[in-house]
Amino acid sequence: MATLAQKMDEADFARPEPLPLTGEISKGEEYPLEALGETIGSAVAAISRKVMVPPALAANSVLSACSLAVQPYVNVLLPTDQARPVSLFLVTVAESGDRKSTTDDIATNEIGQYQRDLQEQHARMEHELMARKLAWDTSKSEALTQSKKKGREAIEQALKDLGPRPQDPMTPVITVRVGTTQGLIKQFEHARPSLGLMSDEGGSWLGGYGLSEDSRLFTVSTLSDLWDGKPVQRLTAGEGSTSLYGRRLTFHMMIQPILAGRLLGDAEFKGQGFLSRLLVAQPESLAGTRLVDPRAPADPAIAQAIEGFDRRLAQIIRAKLPMDEETRALKPKAIPLTPMAKEIWWAFANELERRIGKGGDLADVRGFATKLPEQAARIAAVLAVFHFGPKIDAIEDEMLASGITLARYYLTEAVRLFGVASPNQVLVDAQVVSDWLKNDWKENLISVGAIQQRGPAQIRKRNADQIKEIIAALVRHDHLSAPMTGGGMVSGKKVRECWRIQVRHA
Repeated sequence: MATLAQKMDEADFARPEPLPLTGEISKGEEYPLEALGETIGSAVAAISRKVMVPPALAANSVLSACSLAVQPYVNVLLPTDQARPVSLFLVTVAESGDRKSTTDDIATNEIGQYQRDLQEQHARMEHELMARKLAWDTSKSEALTQSKKKGREAIEQALKDLGPRPQDPMTPVITVRVGTTQGLIKQFEHARPSLGLMSDEGGSWLGGYGLSEDSRLFTVSTLSDLWDGKPVQRLTAGEGSTSLYGRRLTFHMMIQPILAGRLLGDAEFKGQGFLSRLLVAQPESLAGTRLVDPRAPADPAIAQAIEGFDRRLAQIIRAKLPMDEETRALKPKAIPLTPMAKEIWWAFANELERRIGKGGDLADVRGFATKLPEQAARIAAVLAVFHFGPKIDAIEDEMLASGITLARYYLTEAVRLFGVASPNQVLVDAQVVSDWLKNDWKENLISVGAIQQRGPAQIRKRNADQIKEIIAALVRHDHLSAPMTGGGMVSGKKVRECWRIQVRHA
């Protein structure tokens, strides 16, 4: 005689419709590779093929490298007569295992090599500099002794004849991965006036002291000032306030989706205008599709495209910085837009202005849309200088059009990503289990032990209490029933606690 549980298994009973576990994000648009130009676009496509990553992921790494290389040499002169930095602030959202590190390593290879060369050069100079300082100190002591009895004017003349004490060479740092904001400012005082705050482990930055409750506003305001090209302010108890002019920063953080909401969904960051300065991309993961034919010959075009980009990047990053030798303040050249490019820029700005009004489709990202014409001009300037060099006289309409095309891509990403909070990890795990129950588990009942022993690989690492939390979430969202009274049979074994599956099997 069939048991009640068996009769329920066989019956076509009405189940509640399962509720979504996590908010779904709409699929992003294709990255407009053609707008990057020949050298940069070919490099992005080559890295995308070589590493098997989405073009948007490769593009953000390549653009950050280009921005870091170009930013010391030029400002872009907007049609509003404002000279603005060309520095880009980028954020790439991708899962663990999506090959963020490999992509970034290839895109910034020449920057890393130049930093290593500078470190070796700095080590060789240390002994020589120490000797020069010692000689200067000795000469100063002798000059003061000889002029001491001749009065103040003689002392002043002796010191003037001696000249300034030998200055320490710039600290051989080009990119900073993580650290406090005060540490970044200190780097600007002693290192190059053009730096990159760049990391393929952006979670360390998000969880670091710089974004703690006590420091987050200072961090965000400092980064925003750097994006704007304002002087960097350093405050110390002993030395008071120091203003560092002519500094430039490129920003690129690669973070996981589970953490992205802590940045993109933060109302305070949005209110402070920090999100409006970020160009964010979250391409769809290619995990599970990256199959390789080991017998297939390597495409030489991939290596050629990357080598061509590397040569150009090395040429720019190693050029002499246009700066004041004493203050180390950069003196970038202001590049205007051609008359036709200005017309295109104003048309784009007016379009966005209409769309951010009450009832407009961009009202929710008003701050970002307001800054987008400037972002388009910055991108256009980076592309133009990378391809043609800092000696160009103006940004042509064709290059500005490319900047606008890329800006529109980042606008679509902002619309779908900004304001979305990080998903709860339990709900993320619950979705993984639900998909597995729907597609792979062939029975109608499930238990804690069955999930621990035969569930998805990442879930098997959870302990029994964590799996019970996941099950509780599935019950609350009607993916599982309440616990079966009296237990049931799971995989041929009687268990005291089990749940009926209420998501439809594939």
